[in-house]
Parts: sequence; C-alpha cells; structure tokens
Amino acid sequence: MSAFKNQYINTNEWTRPGIKNNGVRKLVVHYTANPGAPAANHYRYFGETLPAQNRKLSKKQQTYASAHIFVDRTEAICIIPLNEVAYHANDVQQIVNGKPYRGVAALKPNANFLSVGVELCIEKNGTFDPDTVARAEQVCAELCKMFKLDPINDIVRHYDITHKICPAPWVSRSQGFTDFKARVKKRMAGTVVTVPVVSNPNVTHTDTGRFIKNTVVAKDGLVLRTQRSAASSMVLTLPNGTIVKYQLGSTVNGWGYVEYTNSKGQTFHGYVNVSYIKSDNELKSGGQKKTASSKPKTTEKSKFSLPAGIFKVTSPLTRGESVKQIQTALAALHYYPDKSAKNFGIDGAYGLKTANAVKRFQSMYGLPQDGIYGPKTKAKLESLLK
Repeated sequence: MSAFKNQYINTNEWTRPGIKNNGVRKLVVHYTANPGAPAANHYRYFGETLPAQNRKLSKKQQTYASAHIFVDRTEAICIIPLNEVAYHANDVQQIVNGKPYRGVAALKPNANFLSVGVELCIEKNGTFDPDTVARAEQVCAELCKMFKLDPINDIVRHYDITHKICPAPWVSRSQGFTDFKARVKKRMAGTVVTVPVVSNPNVTHTDTGRFIKNTVVAKDGLVLRTQRSAASSMVLTLPNGTIVKYQLGSTVNGWGYVEYTNSKGQTFHGYVNVSYIKSDNELKSGGQKKTASSKPKTTEKSKFSLPAGIFKVTSPLTRGESVKQIQTALAALHYYPDKSAKNFGIDGAYGLKTANAVKRFQSMYGLPQDGIYGPKTKAKLESLLK
C-alpha cells in the first residue's frame, strides 16, 4: 500500500502547469509555514484558492507556487503527478556573482524540472508532529525506491538549493534533518526508528550571555531575522510594544540576538537592529540598571488585539489602526498583505492585497474564502495567536 494517495489538482498556469519534468534526481523537503493547516487544506489552496486569486491580479502580482506531496499526521496527498513540474524550489533568495544562489549542483539550473517536492505540515505551535515526520519518512522511503535514490545524499532541503529558510525547523536544527534522512534509509531496509519529539525547533545560535527584557519601539514593527543582515530571511515581524529578551554581549554591527515568546508559548530566536529596542542604558551597562523604559508597554493579549465588525474592500478604502491590527495579525502568521513591500504591506488600508491575505488565511482554515474580515475570521486569528 502506498504511503500517499493521488488526488491531483486541475491543470492551471500557476500551480500545476502540466509540464513534464526531466526526471527525478532529488527529493526536496519543505514545510508549509501554515500552523495547524492539514494536507487537505493545501490541496484546496493550490487547486482552487490560489488560481482564483491570480486570475484577478496583474501578471506582476501573480504567485506561482506548489509542491507534489503534502504530509500531515493522518495522511499524505500527492496533488501533482510525479512526472510533472511543480513550482517549489526555483525562488531567488540570494544573488552570488550576479546570479541566483543554487547550492545543489545536480539540480541546476532549475530544481523544479529535476526533483519532487515534499511538504510537511506544521502544528499550531510551529513544530512537526512526530506522526507527520514518521509519515514523511514513509513517503520519502517509497519515493527513493521508486526513483532509485539514496536518502542520505538525494534528500535535500529547500534551504540547500536557494537558501530559503525552509523547512525552518530543520534549518535551525540541521541535526533533525540528518536524523530524518538516516531513518528514511533504515525504513528502506525494513527498520523503523521512533521519531524523537523536539520541543523547540526555532532558530538556534551560538552566542552566550544573560538575557534582559526590552521593548520594541519601531513604529511600523521590527523584523526578526535569521542573520545579522537586513538581506537575510525573516522569522517574523514584531509589532511596536512587543516584549523581547535581548542577549547581553550579542550585538555586532548594530544587530543583536533576541528571544521572543508569543502568547501561545511559541519561542522564536533571531537578530534585530538594536536601535529599535528600548533600554539603551541596560544595553550599555550590561543589564545592571533597571529603568522605567524597560517596563512592558503592553501585555501578550494586547499585542494582537483585533477589531470587531466587518472589514472588506470598499471605495474609498477603509483605513485606520483597526486595519493595521488585522494586517499585523495576518503577518504574524505569515499571511502578508504584500511580502515584497516595505513592512510587508502593513499600511492601514484594507485593499485588494489585504483581502487576498485574508482569503489565503481563510482557505487554510476551512472558512468561507471571500476575503472579508468578520467574526469567524477574527475568532480563528485569535485562536492561533493566543
């Protein structure tokens, strides 16, 4: 019995172009970055929601994305035939010598034509459930046998190809990915190894030092990044007033290491521009002084306060702090109004891009996909941000 079921989406320009690939040299492992959304939700999103959204947008605004197989705790769904191209691993994250970074030589120049993409769904707390990992092992073992691949050398991360932080739990903790490949190899030989539970898969680092509390004071929010560079990948956006823990002695060239725990108990690590966190005295004195500026301005609950009522695209556009609250909450869950824009499109205007972000969110959680923020969308956002 196969570890996955075939449930193909219809051919379309943006998610299943119907182009035959050039064979399968590698398996590329991804994560969905949609906390709590199962495989079936992604089947609907790439089969219906994304194509429908793209039809309403200009060519420049359209999104091309997909993968072959989506895996969750209870099932694995293959949405694109394995002999066809999926848009999963040809993004541009870094330019080297004037060309997009491509770290896997066997997949040059375009990994989409030479690989199968396997996406692991994540839980609400941002982790991989052990059952999801075990099912992904079964899927990859079957695919390795099918395409005569060696799991140790021929299963790669999206990160290995383009330097996108994906799958994030196994970029921050590469040993988890190494162990995953080893278990796939053992499964191919008939041995099953129990998947260990990893409580904190977020970004790790090697700095040492005591943590002190600080408050974000960037008016439009502060980006937490994976490296000490504005060009590095984003972990998430920290709204003004967010309480973070700064690690003493970690600042280099203005970038300091911080830890942030949201109201759901999820802990994120990364680097921020320290000029946008409060308590300069503490930073300079090594954290010995306690000043009024270090006190939290808000509580966890108020960080993602959401407005009541109905918000939709109107003429003229609805604008204001309430819209910005909606946009900030969406961005915190990686549903950006405009990922390429300054501050990811958090501009306080409820336009088409914000409506599309709401629609993407709705599609992942089984809500009516109308792009209108209302009580049900509000309730789901709040449940994920608690």
